[in-house]
Amino acid sequence: MRSKVRHGANAGEDTRPVFEIETAADHESARHRIRSLRDSTRDEDEEHELQALLEAVRRWDARRPAAMDGKRRKTP
Repeated sequence: MRSKVRHGANAGEDTRPVFEIETAADHESARHRIRSLRDSTRDEDEEHELQALLEAVRRWDARRPAAMDGKRRKTP
């Protein structure tokens, strides 16, 4: 999965990951990581990762109608 890191404009600002899902395999990997993060105690960086992954999955799902895989997609 391709990952970009956006840096804050000012020194000391949070660095937040931005993920782009490009393949079905990336999508599955992202969903697996989301499940892992949800099942654990998260620090601030992992919370940012979780939010970025959720957004990437939402963007992917919005571009892919459920009919493409013959089933309705579940929320990660």
